[in-house]
Amino acid sequence: MLALIPFVAIADTIPVQALQTAPRSVTLTWDSGYGAVDVSRQYPGETQYTVISSSVTNTFVDYQRRCVCDDTVRYIVTNGQDSGFAAAAVVDNEATAQASWGVVSTDHTTGQITLQWEPSPDTDILGYLVYEGIPSFVVDTVFGRLNTNYAYPPEQNCNVHQFRISALDSCRKSSVLTNSCNNIVVVIDNELCSRTYTATWNTYINMPSEVGSYELWASENNEPFQRKAIVEQQTLPSASFNVGTNCSLLKVYVRAISSDGINIALSNLVEKEISGNDLPQRLSIRRVSVEEPGPHVQLLATTDTGWQNVEFSIHRRSESSPSAEVGRCRPTQTGEIMWNDNGAKPDQAVYSYSLSVTDVCGTNTLRSNEASTILPVIEKQGARVNLSWNPYEGWEGTTSYNVYASSDGLLWQLVGNSATSWMPDVTDAGDGQKLFKVVALEGPDSHYRLNDSAQSATVQYRPHTDIWMPNAFTPLENSNKNVSPQAVYINPDGYSFSIYNRMGLLVFSTNDTREAWDGRSGGRLLPSGSYIYKITYLQSDGSKQQMTGTIMLIY
Repeated sequence: MLALIPFVAIADTIPVQALQTAPRSVTLTWDSGYGAVDVSRQYPGETQYTVISSSVTNTFVDYQRRCVCDDTVRYIVTNGQDSGFAAAAVVDNEATAQASWGVVSTDHTTGQITLQWEPSPDTDILGYLVYEGIPSFVVDTVFGRLNTNYAYPPEQNCNVHQFRISALDSCRKSSVLTNSCNNIVVVIDNELCSRTYTATWNTYINMPSEVGSYELWASENNEPFQRKAIVEQQTLPSASFNVGTNCSLLKVYVRAISSDGINIALSNLVEKEISGNDLPQRLSIRRVSVEEPGPHVQLLATTDTGWQNVEFSIHRRSESSPSAEVGRCRPTQTGEIMWNDNGAKPDQAVYSYSLSVTDVCGTNTLRSNEASTILPVIEKQGARVNLSWNPYEGWEGTTSYNVYASSDGLLWQLVGNSATSWMPDVTDAGDGQKLFKVVALEGPDSHYRLNDSAQSATVQYRPHTDIWMPNAFTPLENSNKNVSPQAVYINPDGYSFSIYNRMGLLVFSTNDTREAWDGRSGGRLLPSGSYIYKITYLQSDGSKQQMTGTIMLIY
């Protein structure tokens, strides 16, 4: 066992010389005649000497297990009574031994590229430098002589990388780099609608004992992998193989096998979904709503993301026409489909819509749910007005409805709500025509759970017009100085009020329901007497009506 001795003041009576005579050898010599001696050594950074050997001769060779990096090693030779000191300037003049390749492979569990190499035969190894690229750049350091594995990031396994390794000794002197070694990257491709696939991959270089062959392995629908081909060609290797008609998930990788059968390198694992010839997983209409101006129908639907370059067909049907394709559109990057139907008349009929998309091979079609517009209808029953509408179709679960009213089509007010398709007792209050629309609200039990809404077309309610005219008026009196038709409601559209004299000449005319005749024509009062009036107006059913009679102008 080596003994540690403290440094003490001892007389320097044995002449000793120390000299580096080999890369890791220091030779000590001293005068003969001192008998058996002990040799002690102190490395740089140590505070004590260590007895390393005993000698009965006058020479000793210190074969060092530790590398000294251009520093001084001190020695003491002593026989108990006499001693001698010496110091040797030691340099690291031994080349660091090179590492050698094992394999570069891909771990299919983690997706990482794994590097494995044989350790440097040099015992003074601090670790290894990992290089990548041409020219090569250091990407990482692996510490430990026997630590000969490294994992490259998994997101890089679809690119071919060139790797090299150098050993690093304790003096941080690196060895010569190994030759380049690369990972294998396989890609697969097929003709459109074909079940025959071709796999191609790059050549594996600098495998120990060289590559003897490549093997192509494939799995269908997560079944065990089967070997599809053995390839011996070393330049642009490739292989073709067939896939079953029921295969929806294909996995492929390549093995490079050394000629002695000892080393195996795996490529990346390629996965490809081929179910249904690449149809979306979902396609559904969120809502079909009637919008202004127009009116027109706006359709909003959703599908899988990543289908923005595929055209979807829009189908429309009504009670009077069968289902037919009326347009095509492409989704956005988020999978949203929006389409406006400007060719429909949603204020006159109920329309039902659906979407479809066919795979590129034209063999399979995915169709969405069907959604319909809402058409409100007004019916007058005596003094009451009833508003009814067809149920909205397109959502699962319950649907509720709000009814809105407006006098001008700009400002809408909520006037009722119902869980059914009927809102009774919209009373004719005599305040003129009104516009109504119905808004369907998606229930919380719908599978979409989007709280969507869809509105109907606008329906117009026009009160029944009953007109009467006074038979006389007196322009010079304050209480009855002008005359005009009297009614609960007059539709301003198509309205005219005219006065003719007994000769049939027009003396007054207006289209303004608020304007009355004051007995003048051209600013002058006309003579008293009988005049003929003519009133034209539109009835609530849209028919054009005319009313004539006489009126007396009295002074």
